[in-house]
Amino acid sequence: MNLKKLKIGLGADSDDEIVKKTKTILENMGFIIKLYGTINNEKISWVEIAKNISIDIQSKEIDKGIIFCYTGTGVTIVANRFQGIRASLCNTEEIAICAKKWNDSNILTMGIMSVDRENIKKIIDGWHNTKVDKAEMKNIRSIDN
Repeated sequence: MNLKKLKIGLGADSDDEIVKKTKTILENMGFIIKLYGTINNEKISWVEIAKNISIDIQSKEIDKGIIFCYTGTGVTIVANRFQGIRASLCNTEEIAICAKKWNDSNILTMGIMSVDRENIKKIIDGWHNTKVDKAEMKNIRSIDN
């Protein structure tokens, strides 16, 4: 897929500055962005945000998602209930790279309280740019079976 055509969902139930910074980073990377939650002036819960992004990935409305909540745990749990979703809580660049490489993560989740704010671009770059380890494809395919 061409980077300029990738559509990414960005959601949060908080208007924390890190969410706005992430939106700017994604815009500068050339993504088409669909917004969910407070960043889109929607008053919906973190549960609904995670559900909506997961459903939109399943229906191919978007290609990937990034979701914030206070800890990142809740949105990860909700998203992973949907078939074909592999949401990964990644508050560091190294974890984001590993989540993509070994799990083909299609939703990056982060905790507003704990994400490494100074390295947010590196976290997103690592998650987005890492190639999936072909040796893990059998395991990845077996997740939904």
